[in-house]
Amino acid sequence: MNPRTILFIHQAFPGQFKLLARSLAAEGHKIFALAMNSTETMPEVTLIRYAPIRRQLDEKSPNLLREMDARLIRGESIYQAMKALKTQGLKPDVIYAHPGWGETLFVKNIWPEARFVIYAEWYYNLQGQEVNFDPDMPRLTEEKELRLTLKNTCSLHALADCDAAITPTQWQKSRFPQWAQDKITVIHDGLDIKELAAVKPRGLGIPSLGLKLRRGMPIVTYAARHLEPVRGFHYFMRSLPTILSANKEAHVIIMGRDAGIANVGYGSMNPKGTSWRKTMEAELGDTVDWKRVHFLGMLDRKLYLGMLKLSACHVYLTTPFILSWSFLEAAALGLPIVASDTAPVREFAHLKGLDFVDFTDVEGLAQKVLAHINRVEDNFFDANADALADLGKDRTIPAICDVLLSGSRSSDMGETLEEVVFDETLDETPLPTKKAHKGKKSSAKHP
Repeated sequence: MNPRTILFIHQAFPGQFKLLARSLAAEGHKIFALAMNSTETMPEVTLIRYAPIRRQLDEKSPNLLREMDARLIRGESIYQAMKALKTQGLKPDVIYAHPGWGETLFVKNIWPEARFVIYAEWYYNLQGQEVNFDPDMPRLTEEKELRLTLKNTCSLHALADCDAAITPTQWQKSRFPQWAQDKITVIHDGLDIKELAAVKPRGLGIPSLGLKLRRGMPIVTYAARHLEPVRGFHYFMRSLPTILSANKEAHVIIMGRDAGIANVGYGSMNPKGTSWRKTMEAELGDTVDWKRVHFLGMLDRKLYLGMLKLSACHVYLTTPFILSWSFLEAAALGLPIVASDTAPVREFAHLKGLDFVDFTDVEGLAQKVLAHINRVEDNFFDANADALADLGKDRTIPAICDVLLSGSRSSDMGETLEEVVFDETLDETPLPTKKAHKGKKSSAKHP
């Protein structure tokens, strides 16, 4: 194996690239990363942080101009960082980048010879997706629709420049323009199947409440990076009065960050000026036994997986948007899941223990959850380990590596190339005559 120099570009590295970067480093490749907001360091990766070279246009400027300026700042800033790295001698063979925030605008200006691959995570459309999907949320204004369309600018630029693109699911690929889909290969980021298979249903405690949880209890779990409407948080909360009143032993475990003010998440600000959680708590009032609803925030990964493994029913709701890792991890853990009947989830309808419900159907959600927690299953759906095997990192990471490293110059592959030239002294070499082949029949066939 001939080591390559690979540069990752992601504003919050490692993001989706963690497993991949670690695997490539283990194979002996030299790994570099450019990031602005990275909070995690990896000993296998040389991380270079860059800073904005200027401030964004002030609020007196038109909003559409500010939308583009935010991306231009990142593009200009990382351009200067890349130029400095090139001066210092960095010459990546492969660049793998997330284009969504503008960092990839000028990559080819610095390293035109490098193989350029992008992570095509999402393409914004005004129909058939998360936009104006939820009847409980206000429709986008005309200006917000224009801003949403502008968000595609950097991805379109990157798709025109790149040699190849990768996206995690078929549905995400389908969101891109047809001409761009020809460049996109569907490969999931990769689940750590061995890690998930090793999780056992051990008892867990919440000391401040004196609460002890164990497998077999009617535990309902919900997890999202941000507790927000894009992930159906408000509909899930509205199902709790029915669930908790019908099953007096049930406990609800909610994992994720509050959103709506400082942490916007994938959606918009809460127009009520508070978090979505506080809005729902105020709306539900004393219809919920709050002593049995536990907000745990962002747990350590081992505790997070351990908590999921105790679940009698996991709830996963999403608008037609990027599918969460939490859904696939819950499925791999063998949990019964009540999930929204939306396109990104339907792609995985073959999984065991999956129960669909309309995104907005609060009563239907409550009844399906109750059906699971009123008869807690002792057996886990181990068949999902096989169903999700193709998403295991042992398969997806090599597939991603193939896309990244294919098309590299032969001189970078550790091959010794022989020069080929025209040699006029050979031009007069006599061709074989028919007589020389007399009595012999050729078995060769024309291609």
